[in-house]
Amino acid sequence: MKVAVIGWELPPFFSGGLGIHTFNLFSELSKMIDVDVYVPHLGPLYPFNSIKSKANNDLAGIYGYYQFKVWRKSGFNYSWQLYYPFNVRFVEIGASEYNFYDAVERYNRAFDKIDINGADIVHCHDWITFRAGIKIKERFRVPLIVTVHSTEMDRSGGFYPQKWIMDIEKDGMREADRIIAVSQYTKKMIVDTYGIPKEKIFVVHNGVGRHFLELPPRNYHSTGRVLYFGRITAQKGPEFFIEAASKAIDMHPGIKFVIAGIGDLLNKTKEKAESALPHDSYRFTGFIDLNEALNLYRSSDAFVLPAVSEPFGITVLESMSSGTPAIISKTTGVGESLRNVLKADFWDTDMIAEYIVGIVKYSGLRSTLGMEGVLESKQFTWKRAADETLKVYRSK
Repeated sequence: MKVAVIGWELPPFFSGGLGIHTFNLFSELSKMIDVDVYVPHLGPLYPFNSIKSKANNDLAGIYGYYQFKVWRKSGFNYSWQLYYPFNVRFVEIGASEYNFYDAVERYNRAFDKIDINGADIVHCHDWITFRAGIKIKERFRVPLIVTVHSTEMDRSGGFYPQKWIMDIEKDGMREADRIIAVSQYTKKMIVDTYGIPKEKIFVVHNGVGRHFLELPPRNYHSTGRVLYFGRITAQKGPEFFIEAASKAIDMHPGIKFVIAGIGDLLNKTKEKAESALPHDSYRFTGFIDLNEALNLYRSSDAFVLPAVSEPFGITVLESMSSGTPAIISKTTGVGESLRNVLKADFWDTDMIAEYIVGIVKYSGLRSTLGMEGVLESKQFTWKRAADETLKVYRSK
């Protein structure tokens, strides 16, 4: 069996969970079937050649969340070769400068002429690739599988979703032979909002990177630090994090808050923090790499994600596998399968604040949630996700 994966991003350049998912899932699937991953060639963002190298995994190093080896030529001209365990095919889209919506349009149009090299299935990811998937299904008469990582309703937080994007999502899901949703939460959204029959929707949870699952035990001495890590957008609820932080400090002065990540609400969130929190009680880190993320997880008493609408939430699993207790909203998809987390409505900042203070003050609660969370997170592997995805492929 061979699958043509229509993706959007790969490491080392990625903006969110789609790149994490694409690399990890198809690295596992490539051990079982042939995989071609298509991504747009975005000029300076991808200044390298990619080479499939199943036989040379011992050459792989760690870069961010991903494994590959980098060679550089001496002098001012650098040549990178990235070793992936699957075929990577860059699609020239001819954009002279990077504009997201223009690049999406050019990328989808490019598949009018691209040959998928004998693939038996086409697998697309989110609305940015759905139109390309429909074209490929029609041209080559192959089944179309789509994975819904997030809907426009999620990304907008339910406020003013863009109808034209929702129309593309609906068309893609209607044309798909099978739909993979990353959670039951997302499956319900697809059925209720888009009117798609539940019978063709399969739930496959994401995994957590192997490096998170192999960490040594941590200690549970209180640091008084609480972490928010993720994109700073309406979907993730950073304003509710700041509100909860303010209430937690009122109850237990001395707690420190770290806000890690970037996003369109970064400046607004900074302004809210400046007005609501003591100036020495918080800091914004901006974008952080894997090593920084690991250090923050393992040196924080608690991780908080008060998401308005989060289809899955890989950072929750990263936190738990790091031994750090997690406080999440009830509208976080991964929470449907978790017992060892504390849950609240995203808007209930009083309860979130009480959870924060409880974890910071009481070592028994902190260590119990932390150690049990490590054990629970181990069930979420990319190998398991790959096995379940392969079952979806074979159901066609």
